[in-house]
Amino acid sequence: MSTKNTENNLFFLHGGGEMGQLTRMLDWSRTPVGDMQGWPQSLKTTLSILLNSRFPMFLWWGPELVCFYNDAYRPSLGQDGKHPSILGMPAQQAWPEIWETIKPLIDQVLAGGEATWSENQLIPIFRNGKLEDVYWTFSYSPVQGESGKVEGVLVTCSETTDAVNHLSQLEESKDQLSFAIEATELGTFDYEPSTDRFKANARLKEWFGLPPHATIELGDALNAVADHDRQRVTEAIQRALDYSSGGSYDIEYTIVHPESRKEIIVKARGRAWFDDTKTAYRFNGTLQDVTEQALAHKRIEESEKRFRTLAEQAPLGITIFRGADFVVEMANERYLQIVDRTESSFIGRPLFDSLPEVQEAVEPFLTQVLTTGVPYMGTEFPVFLNRYDKKELTYFNFVYHPLKEDDGTITRVIVIATEVTSMVNARHTLEESERQFRNLVMQSPMAITIFRGRDFVIELANSRMMNDLWRLNEDEVLGRKLLDVFPELRGQKYPELLNEVFDSGKIHTETESLAYVQGGDKLRKFYLDFEYAPLYDVDNKVSGIIATVNDVTERVEARRKLEESEASFRLLADSMPQFVWSSDPKGNLNYFNQSVYQFSGLQPDLIRQRGWMQIVHPDDKEANLRAWLYSIKTGEEFCIEHRLRRSDGNYRWLLSRAIPLKDSEGTIQMWVGTSTDIHDQKAFTSELEKLVQERTEELKQKNTDLEKINKELQSFTYISSHDLQEPLRKIQTFASRILEKEYPNLSETGKEYFKRMSVSASRMQLLINDLLAYSRTTTSERKFQETPLTEILEAVKMDMKEEIQQKNALIEAESLGSLKMIPFQFHQLFYNLISNSLKFSRPGVRPHLTITSGLAKGPCTKNELAADTSYHHIRFTDNGIGFDQKYGERIFQLFQRLNGKNEYSGTGIGLAIVKKIVENHHGSIVATGQINAGATFDIFIPQA
Repeated sequence: MSTKNTENNLFFLHGGGEMGQLTRMLDWSRTPVGDMQGWPQSLKTTLSILLNSRFPMFLWWGPELVCFYNDAYRPSLGQDGKHPSILGMPAQQAWPEIWETIKPLIDQVLAGGEATWSENQLIPIFRNGKLEDVYWTFSYSPVQGESGKVEGVLVTCSETTDAVNHLSQLEESKDQLSFAIEATELGTFDYEPSTDRFKANARLKEWFGLPPHATIELGDALNAVADHDRQRVTEAIQRALDYSSGGSYDIEYTIVHPESRKEIIVKARGRAWFDDTKTAYRFNGTLQDVTEQALAHKRIEESEKRFRTLAEQAPLGITIFRGADFVVEMANERYLQIVDRTESSFIGRPLFDSLPEVQEAVEPFLTQVLTTGVPYMGTEFPVFLNRYDKKELTYFNFVYHPLKEDDGTITRVIVIATEVTSMVNARHTLEESERQFRNLVMQSPMAITIFRGRDFVIELANSRMMNDLWRLNEDEVLGRKLLDVFPELRGQKYPELLNEVFDSGKIHTETESLAYVQGGDKLRKFYLDFEYAPLYDVDNKVSGIIATVNDVTERVEARRKLEESEASFRLLADSMPQFVWSSDPKGNLNYFNQSVYQFSGLQPDLIRQRGWMQIVHPDDKEANLRAWLYSIKTGEEFCIEHRLRRSDGNYRWLLSRAIPLKDSEGTIQMWVGTSTDIHDQKAFTSELEKLVQERTEELKQKNTDLEKINKELQSFTYISSHDLQEPLRKIQTFASRILEKEYPNLSETGKEYFKRMSVSASRMQLLINDLLAYSRTTTSERKFQETPLTEILEAVKMDMKEEIQQKNALIEAESLGSLKMIPFQFHQLFYNLISNSLKFSRPGVRPHLTITSGLAKGPCTKNELAADTSYHHIRFTDNGIGFDQKYGERIFQLFQRLNGKNEYSGTGIGLAIVKKIVENHHGSIVATGQINAGATFDIFIPQA
């Protein structure tokens, strides 16, 4: 080949800097792409663009994915790394350390011809003599060959390691700033004028009484500003948002908490930020609680302003000392009363000549104020005073404030003092009272405990509580959180009740409440009468709860056994053809079994009002009454044969007997009687007794089986909600740690096993949760109430907002009306059906779900529905993958899946829950479908 032809073939490599020269010099005949003279035009064109670009580019070409790159990409390879050895090298040989990461991306581009994009992706590479963590933002694009097929992958990329590191440092700086703001106890705010969105930190929201986790409008925050300051604050904000003001914001005002009405004074500083059009786009700053300083300053200013006119009338003790000897310049009547001195013996004399007993206590503070000019305040300051002919310990709240002359020098100190001796003594008395209260609690025959704070830390518990209920010692309980000591209370109602009392400040009382407590070595069941009462601090805020508990377990169990006995008696009596009746000790009949009503044809109210003498044969009434009164008087057994009128008007002979039931002291508690039709007694007595015995045993066996089933169900629910999920949570916790710290160290087989383990754990947790949801549809309390179906739908759409947006799903619903339902279960029904439609949508087709509601008659719906009953007909229709109609019944069975778990997620329980909920509402559900043509679910609920 001539030199001119060679130059023409290499024309595409002209320029290209250092990498262009290296590319021209390389002996390509030793590489999989062969000599350059045989390269296709598509490769030449791509390399011409790549080598002459100033943007980092990399190219993989051909089946072996041979490597090319330009000068802009060269710095990313570092020193003592892959450059220049990887030029012309197959990709797997050049990039072994990241081959498992990049190979799937390359295959995706080669197979589908679609470009990929990744931002700030961590892809470690070997460079600078070691494997470094490097972050990249890159795109993989297909390069077509002469035949139109994808023969190469072009990489355009930029290293973002520094940017990612800077972002991390920025986040750290933000954390440090947040810590600094928290340490200085400042409130912070950030306002966007264009959107009227006002954001603030937790402290500021607490001051203003704002919701803790919400972005609000500025007007909502201004509502907490005191009425006399609101206009002034509004004007200050408007000035700051005016470009001509420079954006500065500096103001002091009062906040009134909307609930507690507590007032605080804040110092607000901030500034507005403006864009090129001089429009404020942001306004932020800080608030500082200056209540104490502002109030003190205000009091001192008002004292100085009105001092001469109010001093003598003031209820506070006021005096002024002048010079280093603290000569008394003036003292009002209240101050003279406090120190028990006369005006003539006190004013005009050095303070410590009149009150030598206070010199040691107060002189250092007075000297400090006089020399530094800094006021000094004391609270409940103790000092001994000689007054009222005795030495007395007194307490004062006071302010020592400097008074300046016209030239600014300080020559005097004004003292404003309030004696709080009685208040301090009262508090001491209160503390003593609290001590006595604690002693009373400890000695109380009732079980009592005190919880403090939102975490309900156990502050105190008497011996009845510790020994009888908890069966723990003080070291195991006191100073610890209630739920840390008794974790078994989670899931019971008591933590929620404590929170309600803490929030509302209202006493909560219950009787015979069931509780399970892990006392000592086992979980014990209690029935308790208890009261939760709030305890208030000095600011009248709830700071704790006192719980008074009475163990009534024995009483409740005894009563329940009695009730069960009575219920068994009535059940047995109602099943007997004999007449069974009872009376109180005075002979007033108060119970008849069903046989009496059936025999006589009388209603219960009538027979209870008139008694059964109305059905006794007239010839037998006198003897019947005489025998009954004799038995009531003597306590002897009642026994008589008499004729009673049947509902058809005929009389039949019956043998009536009644015996008294007595307590341990022989006192009659009640009479129990029977009346037996003795016409056919001999014929059926034996068979009757046998039948009664069989039915009694059958009932006992059914009760035993039912109790066993309930216990098994409770055990399953507990294991599902706690014991089964706890190991899963640990598996997922340790899996996340492995993922964060150890994942790169795993072999490829180990990574695959790890991935399968994580997926299996997640599926098992989903299965447990679905099983629990199915169980609750059977065991949950069924409270029906009239509820709009649209309200249920909107709540479900809010819960599934992210899934609906992710699928770009369209959900259409007509006016759905209202239905008497169990709202919680219908919420779950809507959720499962909508979730089912989204899950089984067709790839590439926007999910479209239509929900309608109306009324229908039984024959118009399904043969099993009652013909004379109206039904609410609710229909869900989607355009998903559908199903074969032969599986129309099977899909409602537990764990039934028509698709593989790798194609669609789920446990096969969702539609079983839907059917169970429909059955709980005495309704029916029908599923119809066609493969790739959608599915329809028709629900029929009887009208209430």
